[in-house]
Amino acid sequence: MPEPWSDRQVILAIALTLILVLGLILGSVSHNQEPQAPMLWRETPQPKTTPLAI
Repeated sequence: MPEPWSDRQVILAIALTLILVLGLILGSVSHNQEPQAPMLWRETPQPKTTPLAI
């Protein structure tokens, strides 16, 4: 059975996790990001269906 972590190890693990998460969040946000044009969705026309002639 593994030995339990000491309080210092737990606090260190939590602090490292928070630093990693904050670093990833701040690293993914670009400060020089130019505003992009919004995506414009265009409806595709539905093909006209005709009844089948037998």
